[in-house]
Amino acid sequence: MFGIWDGQTVHPGKDALWTPKLTPLQDVAEYEPGNPIQAIMGWDGFFVFDPSVDLVDMARAYMEVVQRESCGKCVPCRMGTRVAVDLLTRIADGKGSEEDLHTLRRVACLVRDASMCELGHTGMNGVLYLLEHYEGVFRESIVQGVRHPRRSYHTKVTAPCIEACPERLDIPAYIDTIRSGRYTDSLSIIQEKNPLASVCGRVCVRFCEFACRRGMLDDPVNIKHLKRFVSDVELEAAVKKQAKQVSLSPDAKRVAIIGAGPAGITAAYHLLRKGHRVEIFEAMDEPGGMATYGIPDYRLPRQVLRNEAQVVLEMGGRIHYNQRLGQDFTLKDLRDRGFEAIFLAVGCWVGMRLGIPGEELEPKGYYVGVDFLRHVNRRDPLDMGTKVVVVGGGNVAMDCSRSSLRMGANEVHLVYRRTKAEMPADKVEIHEAEEEGVHFHFLTNPTRLLVEDGRVVGLECIRMELGEPDSSGRRRPVPVEGSEFVIECDMVLPAIGQKMDVRCLGDPPVLKLTRWNTVEVNPDTLQTSMECVFAGGDCVSGPATLIEAMAAGFRVSHSIDQYLRHGRVELTEEERMSRVLRAVSAVDEDMVDRLARGVQRIQIPTRSVQERVDDFEEVEMGLTPEDALLEADRCLRCYRILLVATAK
Repeated sequence: MFGIWDGQTVHPGKDALWTPKLTPLQDVAEYEPGNPIQAIMGWDGFFVFDPSVDLVDMARAYMEVVQRESCGKCVPCRMGTRVAVDLLTRIADGKGSEEDLHTLRRVACLVRDASMCELGHTGMNGVLYLLEHYEGVFRESIVQGVRHPRRSYHTKVTAPCIEACPERLDIPAYIDTIRSGRYTDSLSIIQEKNPLASVCGRVCVRFCEFACRRGMLDDPVNIKHLKRFVSDVELEAAVKKQAKQVSLSPDAKRVAIIGAGPAGITAAYHLLRKGHRVEIFEAMDEPGGMATYGIPDYRLPRQVLRNEAQVVLEMGGRIHYNQRLGQDFTLKDLRDRGFEAIFLAVGCWVGMRLGIPGEELEPKGYYVGVDFLRHVNRRDPLDMGTKVVVVGGGNVAMDCSRSSLRMGANEVHLVYRRTKAEMPADKVEIHEAEEEGVHFHFLTNPTRLLVEDGRVVGLECIRMELGEPDSSGRRRPVPVEGSEFVIECDMVLPAIGQKMDVRCLGDPPVLKLTRWNTVEVNPDTLQTSMECVFAGGDCVSGPATLIEAMAAGFRVSHSIDQYLRHGRVELTEEERMSRVLRAVSAVDEDMVDRLARGVQRIQIPTRSVQERVDDFEEVEMGLTPEDALLEADRCLRCYRILLVATAK
């Protein structure tokens, strides 16, 4: 609840009754430097911090946003929000009556109780709480005929799934248009922020689905595969549409992007849309970065990436292949060529070793996971042998294990030092690896690489047990004395992490680095220690997900645009509002007060295990139009509206 804190109401003129639960709000006392927040109104109530705030006008402004966002498909929300706006406008204009307050309450309860979607269910709560706790303010305004001057407010329309998505895609909107059969419109909504919809529809880790409120009733909406469905159906038309929307002026600023991975492609896409000239310098011979060379084709077919990267070329961008930073060019070279801003978007291509005896011999059959996957995806010849051991618990470990089977291994063993419940890999990937016959060894850690005649012949391991929690809060695995054993094998693939090759930045590095050997940036703007250079993606965060890299590319496009146009970089309005929203959400107890509609999540068909383990053809088959319609209809449309009143 916004307005009630531990049973105490914050009234104008009284001190805020802060409790430990509400401390996140203290971090957003100011909307921007020198502009304090006076009040916040949202989907489940309100906060008032300044007694001078005009609550009547704030309620009117809030309801105008609710009414504007009503889809109009059900009468209670369509008509009720319109009536509420009219009533509040009349009161704010000094023409209200006592009857208006009574009618406003009845209409608000009707909209809340009878609407079909969550916007209607929650949109009137703030007004109802204001009437409950500040009825005297509204009544006084009516009795005295006070006219309240219109003010400007900061507003945000979002949803839990939107805020969970690093790119903040308008997920309910693109699902709603799928439900209406308007596939081109749906993809256009996605491409407002995401130029790699088909890619994300296959390999995204689905932060949005974990936040989906439908999961409180039965199963989350299958957001990821709805994105894949609409992008696969409409991709060609969307490429042409995006190309037509770009118009580069002769005096457009020039931007260099280093890396054609998800971050680089996304940044190029948005910078081109903003009217800048963009050239990408890519170390490999095709686009995609780690998405191309680190994700096997059975999860992400190479042609899908090529098709979506083509959008940048159709929009007027250029990609220079086989151009490696630190080897073929430097940051200074790019400045000398006339580029006015640079985005560093290189990935983490250096795999981490196990740090155990035997590695120093550099035996045949020993590859770090990312190197192995790069060889697999480039179709390089590999002497696999028949028995492979993979070490690690993330998605790279799953990819190495499943790729090894497809490359001809008879047995694949996966060694992980914690339990299955603690594996960071996608649960779908774990399940499909188990289906395909990967042998999992949990609470097991490697201790020595066994080598004979220059070749791997086995991996010595030790059993582990969970001890006291470590700094991450997870119980620390500790060795069980005397439990060593050997797994005989022909190949060992450690997949325990990756890092950036900082040598590309020179010796000493021309950019300031963190103690983790990642590029140090301003967290708000992604600007590096060199004013004209920005950085994002894995080279800043360390190994992360594809959608997080894309989000960095989207953010940096705004920063570079501001830098080129105004010579300074500031937080966007969206980010300022999201900070307030995160603080509010941290003290909100979310729930869905409604019954499920009895339609379970559509299960994605896959190729049979017998078919798929012998090749790299795509495993998941996607949604049919009929299934896409049923799945889209499960969305509760959980839009939430936030309004912030500030002093200025």
